[in-house]
Amino acid sequence: MSLRKQIHSAFDEVAPPAFGVPERVVQTVLAEGPSRRRREGMMLRLRVPLSMVAVFVAIALVVGILIGGRVVQDWNSLRNAAPAAGGGQTQLAELESRPLVLPTPAAYFDCKSGPYNAAGSLGKGPVYGDGGGTSSTTWGIYYHNLAYAVTDITGPILVRANDVFTHEPVVFVGQYAAGPVVGRDTVDGVAVEQHMELVFDTSQASTSPTTHKFAWPFIAGVPHTWSGSTGWQIDGVGFSEVFVAC
Repeated sequence: MSLRKQIHSAFDEVAPPAFGVPERVVQTVLAEGPSRRRREGMMLRLRVPLSMVAVFVAIALVVGILIGGRVVQDWNSLRNAAPAAGGGQTQLAELESRPLVLPTPAAYFDCKSGPYNAAGSLGKGPVYGDGGGTSSTTWGIYYHNLAYAVTDITGPILVRANDVFTHEPVVFVGQYAAGPVVGRDTVDGVAVEQHMELVFDTSQASTSPTTHKFAWPFIAGVPHTWSGSTGWQIDGVGFSEVFVAC
């Protein structure tokens, strides 16, 4: 018998019988290890007290109600909000929807200029017009005019004009020109776009001349083929006026 077997025999005689316990322990560990770890992991995840869970749920509901109410409020505000351009654009659209009602004389001798105010300016008010110097291009002639008011007015002011015989539109260039672009030209060395409208606002009025409460210097152009007679319509909030320059 070898020394190793003698040691094992001696150990077996001294040690108490295990009755197969080591083998059963190993088998139990192998059988229950994964499922037990899964159960322990699940228990660790659920060890938060139910009262704390209820608190979390209540907080979530309150936050949800607040956020939901704010979202609804913001949506209603966006849906009911005025256009970014403001009420001025709405008023301008209403003025543009007004039809042009200009005189159509049968012949040049039937064309009568006016009306005039006491200062000799064209118009019945509250907006009046004065003529000025001219600039010529290969396309036509540009008049450096002045529109003005002597009383308080509100909102945008729309100016449109046509040749009363050829019915071609008078074009506008420069600061107050508005509406569709109908052409391009170079006036006094400056490239400009020709528009079919003028739009004045009291917040953009000039401070010169000081004899007028509001003043708007502007440039109006007519082609070389024009008849020499134009009709003008000025529309504002609460008024509409027409005058003729022959």
